[in-house]
Amino acid sequence: MRRLLHSLKRRIGYLSLKYKLFILLLAITIFPIALVSYSSQYFMVRSSTEYTSSISSQYVQFVSRDITNYLQDVSQSFDTLFTNSEFQKFLEAPENDLAQQANHIINFRPVLKNALQLRNETVGVLYLDTLGKVYFDSYQEKLNHSYTFEEDPLYQSVYSTTKLKLTVPHQMNYVQLTPENVFSVVRPIINLRTGEFNSWFVIEIRADKIKSMLSDIEYGQGGNLILYDYASHTAVSNADTDPAVLRDFRNALDSHSGADPKLMFSSNGEQYETTYANLPYGEWKLVWMAPLSSLTKGVEQAYNLTILIAITSLAVALIVSFPVMNTILRPLYKLKGGLQSLGRGTYVPIEIRHSNDEIGFVIQSYNKMLYELQSMEQEVYQSKLKEKERELLQLQAQINPHFLFNTLETIESYAVKNNGDAVGVMVQSVSRMMRYTVRNDGGWAPLKEEIAYIHNFLRIHYYRNGTDVMAHFELDPAALEIPIMKLSIQPFVENAIKYGWSPTMSGEEFILTVKAELQNHMLHLSIRDTGAGMLPDVLNKLSKLIETGGEEMDSYFRMHTGIFNVHRRFLLAFGSSVNFRITSQPGQGTFVEIQVPLKG
Repeated sequence: MRRLLHSLKRRIGYLSLKYKLFILLLAITIFPIALVSYSSQYFMVRSSTEYTSSISSQYVQFVSRDITNYLQDVSQSFDTLFTNSEFQKFLEAPENDLAQQANHIINFRPVLKNALQLRNETVGVLYLDTLGKVYFDSYQEKLNHSYTFEEDPLYQSVYSTTKLKLTVPHQMNYVQLTPENVFSVVRPIINLRTGEFNSWFVIEIRADKIKSMLSDIEYGQGGNLILYDYASHTAVSNADTDPAVLRDFRNALDSHSGADPKLMFSSNGEQYETTYANLPYGEWKLVWMAPLSSLTKGVEQAYNLTILIAITSLAVALIVSFPVMNTILRPLYKLKGGLQSLGRGTYVPIEIRHSNDEIGFVIQSYNKMLYELQSMEQEVYQSKLKEKERELLQLQAQINPHFLFNTLETIESYAVKNNGDAVGVMVQSVSRMMRYTVRNDGGWAPLKEEIAYIHNFLRIHYYRNGTDVMAHFELDPAALEIPIMKLSIQPFVENAIKYGWSPTMSGEEFILTVKAELQNHMLHLSIRDTGAGMLPDVLNKLSKLIETGGEEMDSYFRMHTGIFNVHRRFLLAFGSSVNFRITSQPGQGTFVEIQVPLKG
């Protein structure tokens, strides 16, 4: 054996460099082929299932949190109604005293409408209690007063609900028009005087809204995301699911022991991998389910691709080894040096004497490429500037239409009452605001015009709510002509009133202060209110948004885009030179501070 190895070594020593290179490439190509042939199936299948299990678990947790947060947000949007004094009196109004009921409804209905108009996916809200009262409110549907809720099994179960619950999708059979398919969020209402639960509030949400939350994220591997109600065996999904598979899944779930939310089961001769998470609204579970065949299919394709790569590597070994010659290598060293200089950012052309062969053509092309790279570098720089400006203008063009629609409805109500003075003032204010937002000025305006826009906004707010907001403006006269981005202060004022103020607050309880001054070639802007303040989790999301420079965006900002929009616009306009700071304490108000360099 030793003589054979010695003879083989001596024969290889006589070979030229191109043959040695070919033998080396051939050896390192055959070895991976053999290794892949015997081990890829085991390791790739194992790693694939572990990977998909890990990713699916994170995916299920993410979507379940998204659904949970959405339902909680829907429920909390009516909190101001449940604490309303007129609504609390309505809870105890007798069933046969229609006059008293109507009087209470007139007083608390604006609060209910304000909560309803914020959610287009809400078809309506239904009130039921043990006294026999029924109240329904909707922008689109009307109640069929002859409908008997006690005979409907689904709504009959409402009377025994003691905590927040999500029902299975069903038809709104109690409305006059064509009933829609909805999910019902049932919330027991506590009587603040007695501390008892004798009434229930049912929020009817379009079923398509919940279904859309099951497909917001594209996830492959043949998986299917299912919202499954364990109590009624109801499955909600955007794809058809075999009832036999659901039945076998339930049987596997019944026999599953332990806290691990992952299990495997068989159905119709197929092995399935599942991951689930419990939702805190009834017995709902969010389940990700996928057949193992869809997971191993990718492994087989990867295996075939590995064989193809190995064969290609062998072919490349034949092509690369033999054409290598010293006459080719010498000019390539010059090209290598030029490329190293290019990697350091230095454009150094290569001088050649003979340019008729292929290498000469390559070097000529390299020299030409240097010139084109310099030109392209300038073009890319200008393109990035234009793209940045385009994104800034797009963000500035995003105007929430709800404010305009609500204002027009308020104008209509005043017009019906023949209050021409109020209509005139509101139309004039809206006209000024719209002229300001659509004006072709590149998205910039003097600070005094932004303040005027805020005054118009507060004037419309007064007519809409019948209550004025105590607002103070502390403005440095030298800052009034400083150009700032349009609609960069107003969103914070709107959020302060929207989330910190309520009509029950007195002028001393809620004070809004807008301040602007010049310091050290910087424009300092601040918006302070003494209202309800932010919840800690919302403040934490905003802090992370500011700390990461907008790179880490929580799903919360999909539905609350105002502050994210303004923050993104400031970053595009000023980069890292802008400073943001937001502080808030529940019950004590919110403080927003922005520092930006003066725009030339």
